Amino acid sequence: MKNKISESKAKQTPKKKLKNKIRLGVNIDHIATLRQVRGGTTDYPNLLDMAKRAVKGGANQITIHLREDRRHIQLKDVILLSKSCPVPLNLEMAVTSQMVTIAKKYRPAWVCLVPEKREELTTEGGLDVKKGFSQFHPYVEKIQRMGIEISTFIEPNLEQVEASAELGADAIELHTGKWVQLSGVAKQKEWKRLCDAAEWAHRLGMNVHAGHGLDYAHAKAICKLPYLEEVNIGHSLVCYALESGLEGAVHKMRKILK
Repeated sequence: MKNKISESKAKQTPKKKLKNKIRLGVNIDHIATLRQVRGGTTDYPNLLDMAKRAVKGGANQITIHLREDRRHIQLKDVILLSKSCPVPLNLEMAVTSQMVTIAKKYRPAWVCLVPEKREELTTEGGLDVKKGFSQFHPYVEKIQRMGIEISTFIEPNLEQVEASAELGADAIELHTGKWVQLSGVAKQKEWKRLCDAAEWAHRLGMNVHAGHGLDYAHAKAICKLPYLEEVNIGHSLVCYALESGLEGAVHKMRKILK
């Protein structure tokens, strides 16, 4: 697909200037998981309260994933946070007509397009933008007409980066889960793939985001990724919060990302 990208587009200046520190998006899905363990019969933990604690700790945005099976985040959470979240809301969602309707109605600042399977424990791998291009394109146009920015959650693959650019995405979010789990030479090879994808996305005028599986140690390492502007982190922060509280865990992550 690379030959379909014009040389002028590949050399254009990115839409946003680089910043001194990386934005931190705190994913609060697994706080909702604790609430839903009892079938949604409790009102606690309160997601808005937890979002405010995350912001107090230094979160620049709140990220949620409204899944088809509603295993954690519920529609009521989207409604509440879209109205009352003190920082921009990033809605992760599958590329379906139902989800597009929800995004258009509640208007998060960002929509991150992700793959989704009912049987998976968490998001496994990136979205195949190249394969689903013709299906995704009209949805992307509808969302962007509402003033919502779009990122695609993809593997560090140059063809997927190019497909995202042709789709009109404002940013890519690179799936870091594989890199986190690898070691040795394999980890180094995956890191190179991440760097190459970030470099190419920057040349094509898209912002570079990253996320999945990042803990304190890997957050420190991911800061070296070229042109990185944003990370979205959830599971590790919720786990760290059991020891230091959510505000404390987010504050420590915020310091690492400086």
